[in-house]
Amino acid sequence: LDCSTETMSSRLLKRSQCTDDAEAVMKRIDTYYQATEPMIAYYEKKTQLCKINAEGTPEEVFLQANNSSIFHKN
Repeated sequence: LDCSTETMSSRLLKRSQCTDDAEAVMKRIDTYYQATEPMIAYYEKKTQLCKINAEGTPEEVFLQANNSSIFHKN
């Protein structure tokens, strides 16, 4: 699932956890990128990565994921 840092930050800040402030959220996002970027690069090179645009509503993202090639292999 692929979305912008701004979208991730906004969604995390909307969660009802009183300990989440903007600085903590950005640190969490930075940690996420550090952990996942090497893996994403690896699978992009092998052309085995299916990116789903996660900028939309949960329903829109679900429909995109459901219609993607990860569930419909021949």
